[in-house]
Amino acid sequence: MIFDDLTNWSRYFKGPVFDDIYQKLMAMTTDTKNGEYHRTDSYYFKVMSYDTINEPTTIESHKREVDIQIVLAGGERIKIYNKDNLKITTPYSEDTDCQFYKALKPAEMEFMLKPGKMAVFFPQDIHGCQYTLSNKVETIKKIVIKINEEFFAH
Repeated sequence: MIFDDLTNWSRYFKGPVFDDIYQKLMAMTTDTKNGEYHRTDSYYFKVMSYDTINEPTTIESHKREVDIQIVLAGGERIKIYNKDNLKITTPYSEDTDCQFYKALKPAEMEFMLKPGKMAVFFPQDIHGCQYTLSNKVETIKKIVIKINEEFFAH
């Protein structure tokens, strides 16, 4: 997992594909409509808006795609879980590239994702998003860039 300032993008992501992704990301604003953008064989963007929740129940991981999550407006807490403290509720699906869990113990860590920050989740990073920042529900605007995991294998 990576959690850092978006301005540090080039420290983590090098090469033409990542340069292209960054240029497209910088063109997106809070006025960008929800939906999927820039779909290629290597990556695509999902732009979404949703309300944060005090106690969301979605905990997930992926195998094929790495998530880069950026909030354009608002903010949310994201929790990271240890696989040994979870029960699988929905087995991995090739179609959705998701496996879902229920927490048996509290999260290992959490952080606040706000504009200007990025969170990167690799296949081993089991995460739960959508938590309120301070028990106050707010609508956020978020981009999730889904990148083929093969770009990260060395």
